[in-house]
Amino acid sequence: MKVLMVISQFYPMIGGVEKQAQLLAEKFIEKGLEVQIVTGWWKWKTTRKEIVNGVPVFRNFSFWGAEGKKVHRTIGLIGGLVYTISLSVYIFIHRREFDILQVHQALYPAFISVLVGKRLLKKPVLVKTASSGLTSDIKRLRKYPVGGFQLRYLLKNQDGLVANSRAGAEEFKEIGYPESQIAYIPNGIKIPHKGKNAYEGIEKVLTIARFSYEKGVDVLLKAWAQVIQEEKRLRLLIVGSGSQESELKSLSHSLGIDECVDFVGLVPDASPYIERADLFVLPSRSEGMSNALLEAMSYGLPCVATRVGGNRELLGGEHEEILRGDYATGENGILVNPDDPKGLCGAILYFVRNQSLRERMGVKGREFVMKNYSIDQVAERYIALYRSILEKRS
Repeated sequence: MKVLMVISQFYPMIGGVEKQAQLLAEKFIEKGLEVQIVTGWWKWKTTRKEIVNGVPVFRNFSFWGAEGKKVHRTIGLIGGLVYTISLSVYIFIHRREFDILQVHQALYPAFISVLVGKRLLKKPVLVKTASSGLTSDIKRLRKYPVGGFQLRYLLKNQDGLVANSRAGAEEFKEIGYPESQIAYIPNGIKIPHKGKNAYEGIEKVLTIARFSYEKGVDVLLKAWAQVIQEEKRLRLLIVGSGSQESELKSLSHSLGIDECVDFVGLVPDASPYIERADLFVLPSRSEGMSNALLEAMSYGLPCVATRVGGNRELLGGEHEEILRGDYATGENGILVNPDDPKGLCGAILYFVRNQSLRERMGVKGREFVMKNYSIDQVAERYIALYRSILEKRS
């Protein structure tokens, strides 16, 4: 089986979507599939064609090297248009090199993949959602030029939709996409051989997040200012980077918490920080299925997360209502409302002061992730879905 993965941006531009594409591609190749990734050439210093951890990657011309910088809207639109043209040409020229198209994110590259791959070349196209809530694929696609048309076209013509969270699936059902064409396949991760084995006390609290509004790092900083008034020995480690970095550092300074907050920056591998942490916090305003939360749980870290996206199904408590300023104990962790520093502070302090709860939640969380979210299991579910789609078309 030959799979062409389409993703708008890829390594060295790294986020949750890109990590999942890389992990899946590596696992597919390990299982005997032929895989290649096609993406945009947004950083001119990167190679157009290379092998990334055994996965062939090709970057289509996209007019300008954005390199994470803000550009004029017109330039951005031209770049996107050129990328869609180059993607269309690539799919057509390489049509004999793949059996099925797998598109990461239901955005404009998905529209192009369906238009050219399915309508013109008669190849099956499977689209995977990335996020829900404030940053859902549906909301983002509608913001593009003729985005409403693109969305309607996708809903009518794609061969299936993969939702990585139940919240994401519900959003597509609400706009009329048939439930029978939605496959729920969560994100997967590599499970570490060993988990945390000591829960005696808490010194280091960790978050891993992109510095953007939807990730809610500002909410965590406000909560942290309350936490250290009662637990002064604690340190907050923030791993990540992004457009709000200077704003967040200024907020930390204005809150008077600089001495107990470490902005670590972006790291290629966050596992050493997870291994040394005592508690993980995810303060997002919106999520799909958080890789960072999955990884923290896989190490046996007790976790606090907001009640958005896939966080609810990971920590257990999908149907639990939470009053503002409060928190709820789920099966595998503690849930709080987004944008609620008081509730987040209370949840952190509750874990800090309850060793038996930390250990129970940490152990249960690791067991839950091992059972349901290993990349090997997730890859097998994708392969079964691919085969089912191809069999229906044969």
